[in-house]
Amino acid sequence: MFKNIKHSIIYASLAVLGLQACTKKELIDLYPEFSLDAISNPSSMKQVEEVLTGAYANFRNGNYFGSGSGTGSGWAIMPDVMSDNLWETTQTLANSRTMADWLYQPNTGQVSSLYSAPYGVIANANIVLRDIDKFTTTDNRKLANRIKGQAYAIRALAHFDLMRYFSATYERNSTTVLALNYSTQFIVSPNVKPVRMSNKQYYDSLFSDLSKAETLLADVDKPINAATGLTRPFIDLPVVNAILARLYLYAGMWPEAITAATKVIDARPLVNLDQNAYSGMYNQTNRGEIIWNVQFESGESGPTFVAYFATNGRSYFRPALEIATAAGTSGLIQNTDIRYTAFFTAASGELALTKFKGKNALSDGNMNFPVFRTGEMFLIRAEARARNSQEGLALQDLNTLRAARINGYTPVSGVTGAQLLEAIANERRRELVGEGHRFFDLKRTTRLIVRGSTCGNTAVSPTGDCRLEPGDREWTLPIPESVRNANVNAAQNPDY
Repeated sequence: MFKNIKHSIIYASLAVLGLQACTKKELIDLYPEFSLDAISNPSSMKQVEEVLTGAYANFRNGNYFGSGSGTGSGWAIMPDVMSDNLWETTQTLANSRTMADWLYQPNTGQVSSLYSAPYGVIANANIVLRDIDKFTTTDNRKLANRIKGQAYAIRALAHFDLMRYFSATYERNSTTVLALNYSTQFIVSPNVKPVRMSNKQYYDSLFSDLSKAETLLADVDKPINAATGLTRPFIDLPVVNAILARLYLYAGMWPEAITAATKVIDARPLVNLDQNAYSGMYNQTNRGEIIWNVQFESGESGPTFVAYFATNGRSYFRPALEIATAAGTSGLIQNTDIRYTAFFTAASGELALTKFKGKNALSDGNMNFPVFRTGEMFLIRAEARARNSQEGLALQDLNTLRAARINGYTPVSGVTGAQLLEAIANERRRELVGEGHRFFDLKRTTRLIVRGSTCGNTAVSPTGDCRLEPGDREWTLPIPESVRNANVNAAQNPDY
């Protein structure tokens, strides 16, 4: 009976959003971890909080921050697979070749999965926001703020992630470019067929939710994450500012990005040339500079399996030689850099991306995903400063980050203009490889991918397409065919 209840919950969720006709397997993969009472008729604040816990569980979906055998990891490793950071090896199962070679179509299964995964998170957040005021009193207002603020932030982040794949551009004020529907209600009805919002409307909704989250989470009953420990698995005020910093960067709102990133940097300082602390963020031996991580537990598939099958050391995708090499003496990340040891393992002349291979010394693929780290905030602030006529401060941020990562680093000076922006982009490749940024970074800046030396070498890689041009449609994923079949108002992206 419980299985039927879970299926009913998900069918209701998808009906509300006008999403798609999912398979039974897809529905099972998305089930929220809370009781029927909590979703339909909650009797207490505790049950509302159970639904919030279900939202966090859905971030672990195999197509969100989790992964399957050669698939998934949509906002973790997949954007590196789709860019020039990783190259497909002859060991691959070819499960993600369609994504890696930009061959996706409206009926591609992985596109449908990437579309639906964030909506499972959004559905839970909307249930929380629907019910929480029923149990809010003067006495428990700060408790309510803590739950409600997280729900607003979660809803905004999931919608932002959808926009990164499915909106053609990230223009903040465009009234013609289409984002998606911004879902704010959990209403069970097969007749709901929402239209896609313009970018401007969508950004307005994102900023509205994050503004509410920021206000609420500034006044809570207790700390959301423990003061000490090895993880930060819940969204607190610094996380909201981190989401804002990233969102402002995409929107081209430079002063706002600088302010938000600075708030996070002040709250979460850098790890300074400490290999144990830095590597510890990836094997759960040290909290390091984690701002927020998605927590995976025993038996759950963490983010690694789209690139590195940890249990048998098989690499489906390896780091591009332009990133790093097995010798550690060439590429952007070399063996004098603490990132090299944290990110890679070299064996038999090959380099594997092993940063998510397991906790402590294990190699079972069960590892947390650091969605936000302080290193990214320095790079957001550096880029925003460089684009806001503050090149000296931008270079200072770049030098500070490099000095915290590279042994014997000598600060550079006099780097300006396009050269400075290229240096920041290259530092983003170093700092964030395998963490879901490169495809989106190129989409929001150059809209050009030119893959490196392994691409086209059929002796080592089956990859057949080495270049994605600025005008190519594949910078934007298509709206899944199943979504359009269910919702005549879901306009397709250009050229599909």
